[in-house]
Amino acid sequence: MKNYSLYLVPGFLTDKTIYKNFLLDERLDCKVLEFISPADKDESIEDYAKRMAEKIDTSKNLALLGTSFGGILSIEIAKHIKVEKIIFISSAKNRSELNPLMKIKNSSKLLDFIPDSFVKKTIEASYDLGSKIVPDLKEIKNEEIGEMIHNIDGTLEKWIIKKINTWKGENEVEDFLHLHGDKDPVFPIKNIKNFEKIEGGNHNMILTKSKFIRDRVLEFLG
Repeated sequence: MKNYSLYLVPGFLTDKTIYKNFLLDERLDCKVLEFISPADKDESIEDYAKRMAEKIDTSKNLALLGTSFGGILSIEIAKHIKVEKIIFISSAKNRSELNPLMKIKNSSKLLDFIPDSFVKKTIEASYDLGSKIVPDLKEIKNEEIGEMIHNIDGTLEKWIIKKINTWKGENEVEDFLHLHGDKDPVFPIKNIKNFEKIEGGNHNMILTKSKFIRDRVLEFLG
């Protein structure tokens, strides 16, 4: 079995919390690649990923696992360092797989006039309400997830919302595993190609189907 160092890349509104079970799994040699602050409000996703790649130890055989926006970052990171395998969870591998709303150019220009603090408060309020009435959020609601959401500062989140529709989506990755739920509302499965369907999986399945995903990742890494 080839020994891989697996870097876990979080998604929008998330951090290492979503990978708790991965980090506790002794079968995996993994660590979380934490987000960094955007260099400025105009930094591209491609340039941001290049800076993230600088945090990776390239002395070992590398694999990346990206959830949601983390999958997009993984593609761009792999353009700057040698990555042998990429695992996409509830994500998109190219621009054609994005939710159509994410591809509308200049759709988020209004955000230029909205303070980061207001973005933070809006997201927090949306989570607090959604976790009471939205089944997908109610399913994962706990103290750790609540703390994760309330720890955001609004700056990174605002940048992601603004930049996702500018992502070029050029992807040359050949050795990949894409696990996607058939109930994912963020990246609808009808837009996804070359993937393994997870029955009943929603956009939160990195949490709700963690054991199955970990077992499949280990099989893929071989």
